[in-house]
Amino acid sequence: MKYINTLPRHKYPWLTTLYSMILDMKPKTIIEYGTEHGGTAITMGIALKELFETEQHKGVVYTYDTFETQSKGEIGSCPNYSMAINNVAKFGLQDYIKVSRGDFFEFCGRSNKEFDLLYFDIDNDGDKVLEMYEGCKTNIEQGSIVIFEGGSVTRDNVPWMIDKNKTKINDVNVPFKVLTPEQKYSCSIIYNPAIYNLDI
Repeated sequence: MKYINTLPRHKYPWLTTLYSMILDMKPKTIIEYGTEHGGTAITMGIALKELFETEQHKGVVYTYDTFETQSKGEIGSCPNYSMAINNVAKFGLQDYIKVSRGDFFEFCGRSNKEFDLLYFDIDNDGDKVLEMYEGCKTNIEQGSIVIFEGGSVTRDNVPWMIDKNKTKINDVNVPFKVLTPEQKYSCSIIYNPAIYNLDI
């Protein structure tokens, strides 16, 4: 992990895990929803940069957010498009990360989605994870992998989930595995075990 010490500062303690997973999975097309300031996109972009330098593997992160507006069910701040672009440029990752405006729910409803890896973080709750799974189930069955923020019991019981009566992620019928079990800011994965024998 050549660039492990250059990862952005972030509230998520598992960015090194995400970085390592990109190095192992070697995805070509990564779709991210929930760019915010670019922290997770930059982490994945750094991994793709390392893969290109060491193996000539070509991959791109296409990261989307609604930016100055909010989408269905979002409860956080509205991130700034220019800030995300500038943060990507500070890391010199313009060849590996493409920032655009886009809506997660429109993406889930498409019939022609193509991606190797989907990462999403849009104030996740059980309803959003279920909508993603129903919209991306065919992709997952065919070998696409999904990683998302949330999934731990601790994360399901954070104050905003309780106060806003959000559906808990653990209460929906989606076959995810939690990578960071007891953390507030947790991370989970969905994949087809008939295709991947992941030691998780």
